[in-house]
Amino acid sequence: MTITVNLPSVLAADVATRYPGLAPRLRDKDGKPYPFVNFYLNDEDVRFRGGFAAPVRDGDEVTVIPAIAGG
Repeated sequence: MTITVNLPSVLAADVATRYPGLAPRLRDKDGKPYPFVNFYLNDEDVRFRGGFAAPVRDGDEVTVIPAIAGG
């Protein structure tokens, strides 16, 4: 899926709008990403780039990876 955004928070909001069932799984009630859902901006965790306030520039790639656990 391709989406044009300026901030990872906009990406999360857009995905939540397109797929309402994902909204509560991507971020908490304050709009912050859950620790078990990893958002990467150009292969770097957005938590180390200012969180959802990290700017996304033309050509950047945002990847969303949910943690998987089991036993």
